[in-house]
Amino acid sequence: MVKKSYNWEDGAILDEHSKVKLKILDEYFCEYLRVRCVLPQQEKFRLVVVDGFCGAGLYSCGAFGSPLILMSALQRTEQELNLCRAADGFKPIRIECHFEFNDTDENAVALLQKNIAPLIANIKENSPNLLINCTFTVGEFEVQQNQICNRIVSSKVRNVLFNLDQYGYSNVSEATIKKLISITHSSEIFLTFAIASFLAFLSPERLRQNFSLNNVPFTGQLSDITAQLSKPNWLGAVESTVFEALCNTAKYVSPFSIHNPSGWRYWLIHIANSYRGRQVYNNVLHKNKSSQAHFGRSGLNMLKYSPDEETSLYLFKPEDRQTATNQLLNDIPRFVDKQNERHIKVGAFYELTYNGTPAHSDDIHTAIIDNPDLEVLTPNGGTRRKPNMIKPVDVLRLRPQRTLFSQANFDV
Repeated sequence: MVKKSYNWEDGAILDEHSKVKLKILDEYFCEYLRVRCVLPQQEKFRLVVVDGFCGAGLYSCGAFGSPLILMSALQRTEQELNLCRAADGFKPIRIECHFEFNDTDENAVALLQKNIAPLIANIKENSPNLLINCTFTVGEFEVQQNQICNRIVSSKVRNVLFNLDQYGYSNVSEATIKKLISITHSSEIFLTFAIASFLAFLSPERLRQNFSLNNVPFTGQLSDITAQLSKPNWLGAVESTVFEALCNTAKYVSPFSIHNPSGWRYWLIHIANSYRGRQVYNNVLHKNKSSQAHFGRSGLNMLKYSPDEETSLYLFKPEDRQTATNQLLNDIPRFVDKQNERHIKVGAFYELTYNGTPAHSDDIHTAIIDNPDLEVLTPNGGTRRKPNMIKPVDVLRLRPQRTLFSQANFDV
């Protein structure tokens, strides 16, 4: 397959799907930093950001590419965090970030060094609590990643974020994804690919196998991109195939495509080993309504299609959230009913369910509190009354006395 590349020297064009993924990357990174730096007593946070296909950092229209997006988001959020800490009487937090920028295009990397220099200078002058250093490398990421990983391990930094905005699909192997996600306990990956490249990369046998296991009814051919890519059922079939292909790389894989009414050509996948990362990612997608698309269920089992249930296009919009809440009202008590003694710690509930839901955390908590068959107990034995007060250490359980409707459903 011919690999697409950007003409950075003459001015790269910013496509619509790139605008979407850059906005999500920006907002997720800001929220990632807020979550990781939330403790008032925390005085230092260290992280590594790896941009494996970085480009030159500026598009012809003047918009930032991922390197400048990430660095500017870091500066904004550090300033925001320390303003809040100062207002509350806490010491500032010092953030130390090492950026690893890599691309196969030597000219693009040289341009990036020029384009990013003013931002680095601004940080040094105006952000005394933010320490930045950068490494620039040229070459295929599959080759460079060994040295990048060695530097990360040597630095003993635990928090690592990879942005792998590859041109096709096969530029980053599944073996590499597994390696990157396991390099620390707190590694996360953003993986971008074109669906045509993905389907071409899969062997015919594997494609047939994935297709035969699909729960979404679809009579067309997954590989027939032109004819099928605007059909919701095709999206559901491909989404399930993407998930099956990548679910063994990490605990949490979000198989959602970048939404485009003319067809779902590009996938932006978030990969993590912490439910908290997936929780934050789902919430960011709901904030950016219609940025990504999912076809299937919206409760706890998003890829488990049943002809008796409503299955539709989920665009993370308010009406979709209502559908999700309705399904969660049934799904959550059913899940708890299957646990030993019909109760489970909330943190364990998150661990076991977040890989299978597109739902917002607020909708999950609302469905728990509003459910007549569920209750949440605090470690001291009290009862939670408000959705925003639920904690991972709480216990989620079925009420001793349940509704007749729910008892009938559980007995099915």
